[in-house]
Amino acid sequence: ADALAQLAAHCGHHPLALQIAASLLTTDAGRPIAALAAELADAHTRLDVLCYEDGGHTTAVQAAFRLSYQRLPTHHRQLFRQLALNPGPDISTDAAAALWGRPRARTRDALAALARAGLLAEQPVGSGRWRMHDLLRVYAATLVEHDSAKWRSAAFTRLLKHCRELAHAANAHLHNSAAGPLPGDFRDRAHAVRWLEEERANLMALIARAAATGHPRAVLDLQEKLRLFLLSRGSYAADAVTAAELAVDCAREIGHPCCEATALHFLSEALPHCGRLAEAVEAAIRGLDICRARGDRQRQAAALTNLGSSLRRAQRFEEAAKAHTESLALSQELGDQSGIGKALMGLADTLRDTHQYEEAADVLTEAVRHFAEVGDWHAEGLQLMRLGDTLFAMKRSIEAVDTYRRALVLYQERGDEHHQAIAMQHLWAVSDMSPEEAVDNYERLVTICHKVCDRALEAVALNALGNRLQQLGRYDEAVAAHRGAAAIHEEHDEEGPLLRVLDNLGTALRAAGRLTEAAEVHERELALLRARGDRHKEAEALERLATTLRSGRRRPRAVEASAAAVGIYHELEDAWCERRALSDLGLPVGNTPGAETAMAVYTRILAGLPKDDGLDQGLRILFALAAAQQRAGRLTAALRTWAGLARIMWRLLDEDNDLALKPYFGALKHLLRTFRPRLTLSTLRTGHRRGTR
Repeated sequence: ADALAQLAAHCGHHPLALQIAASLLTTDAGRPIAALAAELADAHTRLDVLCYEDGGHTTAVQAAFRLSYQRLPTHHRQLFRQLALNPGPDISTDAAAALWGRPRARTRDALAALARAGLLAEQPVGSGRWRMHDLLRVYAATLVEHDSAKWRSAAFTRLLKHCRELAHAANAHLHNSAAGPLPGDFRDRAHAVRWLEEERANLMALIARAAATGHPRAVLDLQEKLRLFLLSRGSYAADAVTAAELAVDCAREIGHPCCEATALHFLSEALPHCGRLAEAVEAAIRGLDICRARGDRQRQAAALTNLGSSLRRAQRFEEAAKAHTESLALSQELGDQSGIGKALMGLADTLRDTHQYEEAADVLTEAVRHFAEVGDWHAEGLQLMRLGDTLFAMKRSIEAVDTYRRALVLYQERGDEHHQAIAMQHLWAVSDMSPEEAVDNYERLVTICHKVCDRALEAVALNALGNRLQQLGRYDEAVAAHRGAAAIHEEHDEEGPLLRVLDNLGTALRAAGRLTEAAEVHERELALLRARGDRHKEAEALERLATTLRSGRRRPRAVEASAAAVGIYHELEDAWCERRALSDLGLPVGNTPGAETAMAVYTRILAGLPKDDGLDQGLRILFALAAAQQRAGRLTAALRTWAGLARIMWRLLDEDNDLALKPYFGALKHLLRTFRPRLTLSTLRTGHRRGTR
């Protein structure tokens, strides 16, 4: 099956190619499928392999393609060949026009003609994005190789120039911090973001092709323009690292140490997003060494700030503070206003991470004053919001609210809707508002975020909106808001924020009485936490699942989930949480009468069960719990626990799992023999009925 899947993939699932491959296999019974798949792996010879002769009649993919190609007018043939020079998976009409060197309208007509000939497809129709089948791309690539190198280079250079200009314009819209008009290539920020999303795969392929074909400066330029966009999406972090690594190589290729130091700076920024903290520090040190060797003190100050940020992310806080302090002193000596601001920001971050909030607030206050003096309103607003965060952490809420308001007013005066939305999120997160007012505010914030295409902030706003809707008892609306936030985090592959939203979504579904959906959400949350290896949060999710199951009168399953949570807390030696979970299971704990006796019995029984019986820890806890509950006179709780055990037993019987049943009955026998809990046939029958209901 694996070989067949590989074979079909090499054929691009093209009907004619699959038919030929099938004929090659069926007429040669001894030919292994994997062998044919291996022959097709080489794109350069793939079309030659996909040829079948039968009684003097030849069927070949290449022949079919050639027939369609030869029917085209000369200028359309030229465009078809040139499309092979585009390294990405698809191409826009504008990019194709740049590649071909013809007007957009004429290019659109030519692309439509290729589509009518079956050599291209617009996907989806009307989108202005064109995709060529993999085998047709191989065919076009074989044809374009016969054109002159100069002609091919000119076409690729036109495509590269087009993409560089648009990447520059998109980056300006995303990170506008200067006065003056923005490039007119995009209507607004949302338009620029959509272009970057659509072209990301093409741009990454273009960077790789440019690096391989002798366009190092284009690589450096594209990487710099794309880096902040790539770093703003968790799922694009690997692309940011790849682009930065190519930029480092290209800077070395042209022998430009300053460009190499800058590229290393960008690489050290990207690596932590992939969890490669030690490599980030190493890259920052290499960049600093280059600046020191050249005696470039201004770049040295910037490199020290970059090193400090990398050390902070690696939690080497003392070294980070030293690097930022050295950078600040050097920037002040040089009168480098930009360097002073960045060093202050880095030092404040380090102080905040080490909970030195008073010192961090002082540094941020200085940063706000500094950026106001140099007229950088964008950075001034950002530092005001960070100062507000710090003041709130110091429980100086009134001052924090006032600081956030200052940032909001600053961005309102400048007409910066995107950063207005960010300031609103900070302000409303700490403001004292009625639930009704909060819902109105967050609905407005969601609208703004959608307008400026800040999906990450939109997810945060949707989640906050869902929480406020829950406070008003508008649970179905809350579910919709939380689902919207979850969809965005999934789209961007942001697992941590997704887990927080799933927690809220499960709570909203339970409150709405949609218990089956709530249980499904908690199960998904559990799967993600198990994959991450976060045992404590896994136990907390199990408790939430148990609460939902109890609400749905699925008590035996709820008992199982609670017991699994107790097992994890026991393993982690978290006695407080373990007792809390045991209380949910009906065992008296805390100040309840007989609590200490009940806990002593439970602990003794659990410790007395054989350690090497192969029994799951959750089952061991259930056996000990059932006996302890009975001893404590909690018969209803004991019946529920025995029902849970009976449910597990019947499930194992249904699965014919004799290996698992053996320790199950062994533990039951040990319990009856050693501790003699007061069991009756009616108790077991009741447990069985509850367990299978």
